[in-house]
Amino acid sequence: MKKNSLLLLSLACLTWVARVSAEPPSPLDAAQRRVALEKLRVVGRALYVGAHPDDENTALLAYLASERKVGVAYLSLTRGDGGQNLIGTEQGDALGVIRTEELLAARAIDGAEQLFTRAIDFGFSKTAAETLRLWDREKVLADVVWAIRSFRPDVVITRFPENGDGGHGHHTASAILAHEAFVAAGDPTRFPEQLSRVAAWQPKRLVWNTWRPQGEARAAGTPPVVSVDLGAYNAVLGRSYTEIAARSRSMHKSQGVGASARRGPNVNYFEHVAGEAATQDLFDGVDLTWRRVFGGERVDTLLAQALAVSSDDEPEASMPQLLAALAALDALPADPLLAGKREEILAAIRSAAGLWFEAIVPEERVTPGSTQKISVTAVNRSNVPLTLARVEVSHAEPKVLDAPLANNVPVAQEVESALPRDLAPSQPYWLDEPPAHDTYVVTHARLIGRPRDPAPLWARFVLRAGSQELTYTVPAEYRFTDALEGDVYRAAVVVPAATVDLGEPPLVFSSSSPRVLKLRVRSHGAGVKGALRLIVPAGWRIAPERVEYAFTGQDEEAVFELTVTPPSATGTGTLDVLLDDGQPARSLAVINHSHIPQRTLLPRARLTLVRVDLARPVRQVGYVMGAGDEIPGILRQLGMNVTLLDDEALATRDLATFEAIVMGVRAYNTRAGLRATQTRLLRYVESGGTLVVQYNTDRGLVAEQLGPFELKLSRDRVTEEDAAVRVLDATHPLLCFPHRIESRDFDGWLQERGLYFAGSWDGRYTPLLAMHDENEPDRTGGLLVARYGKGTYIYTGLAFFRQLPAGVPGALRLFVNLLAGGRRG
Repeated sequence: MKKNSLLLLSLACLTWVARVSAEPPSPLDAAQRRVALEKLRVVGRALYVGAHPDDENTALLAYLASERKVGVAYLSLTRGDGGQNLIGTEQGDALGVIRTEELLAARAIDGAEQLFTRAIDFGFSKTAAETLRLWDREKVLADVVWAIRSFRPDVVITRFPENGDGGHGHHTASAILAHEAFVAAGDPTRFPEQLSRVAAWQPKRLVWNTWRPQGEARAAGTPPVVSVDLGAYNAVLGRSYTEIAARSRSMHKSQGVGASARRGPNVNYFEHVAGEAATQDLFDGVDLTWRRVFGGERVDTLLAQALAVSSDDEPEASMPQLLAALAALDALPADPLLAGKREEILAAIRSAAGLWFEAIVPEERVTPGSTQKISVTAVNRSNVPLTLARVEVSHAEPKVLDAPLANNVPVAQEVESALPRDLAPSQPYWLDEPPAHDTYVVTHARLIGRPRDPAPLWARFVLRAGSQELTYTVPAEYRFTDALEGDVYRAAVVVPAATVDLGEPPLVFSSSSPRVLKLRVRSHGAGVKGALRLIVPAGWRIAPERVEYAFTGQDEEAVFELTVTPPSATGTGTLDVLLDDGQPARSLAVINHSHIPQRTLLPRARLTLVRVDLARPVRQVGYVMGAGDEIPGILRQLGMNVTLLDDEALATRDLATFEAIVMGVRAYNTRAGLRATQTRLLRYVESGGTLVVQYNTDRGLVAEQLGPFELKLSRDRVTEEDAAVRVLDATHPLLCFPHRIESRDFDGWLQERGLYFAGSWDGRYTPLLAMHDENEPDRTGGLLVARYGKGTYIYTGLAFFRQLPAGVPGALRLFVNLLAGGRRG
């Protein structure tokens, strides 16, 4: 086979696309096989570009993948880490990991691939100018150019227009960057550093997936538009593309965007932006056949024969033609377009023969320097004569087997893999370095754009079919049997010999008195020993400054009590835990949700320290968890007794035992039981209690009336975290007790001031704060208070769910005031 660096790189770019499930890939069923065989004869590609997880048009992706049978990928500029989470308390980096996995789960359903850039979702942005100012524009543009050059689409499609009608600065920026990249990708003078790995590539056209309603008249001189009915039914798959789309979109569970299946026509429109305009079809003027590849007609003939002889109950009948097509492809001159097709043919061979491969490690977590016994198994479930020539396992010598693979007879071997002592921990590559300019720092260019890191441990099975070699690579995984779920596969994770647990951040000091911090060290191997150095900022003190640990066995834990003494002045800092060699120690966090594979994070071991004078005007607080936040733990740090209230407690418990009750973020969007208990909560206020309601969205409220008086929510928000805040009534008790709230209390806020402010309200509510983004009017619905009977009702859209876990001193002071409800004792 003739090879060159561009072909090999393109192959690498296409084979890393991650699977959703940790389970090794299974052979396709009969319907999927039929579509895959038909897809082999189509050589074109399309790239869809948006800003976030859930921006993608899943119906279009499914249509392109399974109706037009082109290769299609969704390029999401961000991983959605700046959004809200409806399924747990994860925010920021951890939420970005969840949404990455949700995108991969969606792609496994609609048949597209998934790509990213290094851009960070820093939260809602109202203009593209702000977005492009905060992102490292050239780096993000380079990533979009890279996606085009490496994926090589014929058509690029944007979700949003460039004129700002997309309603979010990130949306508009994604369209602007897609247009710029469309031009730059074909210009060898732009980002020439990429050209040692890929060639310049000019797509045929760039179009916008416009939301123009069907039948709307178009003004003369406007760009041409082509239409596609995405409601078409695929009789082979037994679903329409809109039905597939609903299943795909519903994987974005952290955003609560579950979709209903639509049946019937669903016409979409595509407006010309750049390149050669289409008049009838998205792929006008694009040769989607093997004729576009020099010498490709022979490959196409063999693939047509494979499709003709394959049957539902005898897929192996297509094996001779598939093997011949693979050989014919390998004889062609090098062309990056061929790399993906080669992988598709190998996948078709795997399905035709019912091939199964797996590599199993005895433990989910492995440590650098250890030796792992990896059990490898291959099964051929066909009568096609195949031989397992050898198995190559990461960090091990190849094992030559020359073992025949008889029908349904597993061939298994155990291979010892000696892991290097410098093997990197399994931290997502985009999180391994601190970000810069709201853009991830990625030290290895080969990783840019990938949804996940390559598997740290793997097995490569080399089969012989006559004189041909077939190579299949699978990640090493941990497998166990769950009493309810049956087989469970999890990715093998490389962890340090020991990890550190500092507890939930931040560590808050409400006075200058010292606090005891418990540092836990856990071993992940036998005979582990070492030392840790504790580094605090100037003005802070910690004792001891160094601890040593020694373990005899695995999964042992040592607990060290550290005395931390804060300075007298208000401020924040970071406690860093370092190894003796100066490298950062690692913590361990597990993300586990049923709709995505379990993922492990190994962030640097550090803890936010906060020194702020805080009174404690209340002691008994009830908390009604909504979508999920970390505020209850922080209130407990402040010495408050926090009780989480479920639906039964809200319905039956004596609420008068609580001095304040807090409704977690989006509680009225996610807790259906509040429909029945809202009257009881308002009666609690009337009897003298304080009810603090954090932000909710105006869609899907479970209660008709959020407060004791009329209150309507809006989509108003203040996204500039440093926007000036004007106090409307400095004498109001809520801003005076127990802390006098001043302008400095709004310093150091993160990401945004607030969201989903009240839009209109009864005159008996008092707005306390005014703020606005640049060039916008004041928004005064971020903090409303009303006296009701003997108690206090508060609605706030201020983003306390972000500020308190980050340890923002002024936000802590203000939130304590809300709990006090204006009472002075």
